[in-house]
Parts: sequence; structure tokens; C-alpha cells
Amino acid sequence: MVDHSQQQLTAREMVQAHAYPVLAAISSLSLLSIAILMFPQAVTTHRYNLCIDAQIAMRASINPEGGKDPGKMNYLKAVEHCEGF
Repeated sequence: MVDHSQQQLTAREMVQAHAYPVLAAISSLSLLSIAILMFPQAVTTHRYNLCIDAQIAMRASINPEGGKDPGKMNYLKAVEHCEGF
């Protein structure tokens, strides 16, 4: 590796020397911001899944013949309840 402390760099050499760290910093910040922006969606989806599980368990204990498979009445009513209709 060449030491450039006493040497004047051309524009091309400056770009080549600094492009990778700049692009790495930009991509790291981009990934961090995407991860932060996904937290609210992850929390909402997690709470929705907990609501569905609780509703299916409650409805299955009340009406065991209703079933737990998707498309069955217990599941459809649980989705209706958790979506707020």
C-alpha cells in the first residue's frame, strides 16, 4: 500500500480512495433506517397474531365443533374481531 501523506492526489485517485467508505456508510445508514421503520409494523403484526390466537382459543373452548382450520367459523369470527369489524 502506498503512503499518500506527501503526495498530491488526482481527482480520480481521491474518488477511488474515498468511494468505498462513503458508500459503506450510506448503505449502513440506509439499512439501519429500514430496520427502524419496520418496528411499528412488526409490533402491529405480532399483536394481531396474538389476538387471533386468543380469539380462536376462546371460541374453540366455547364451541368445540367449530374447528380451528382456516375458513372455519371460529377463525373467521376471530379475524373479524381482531380487525375491528
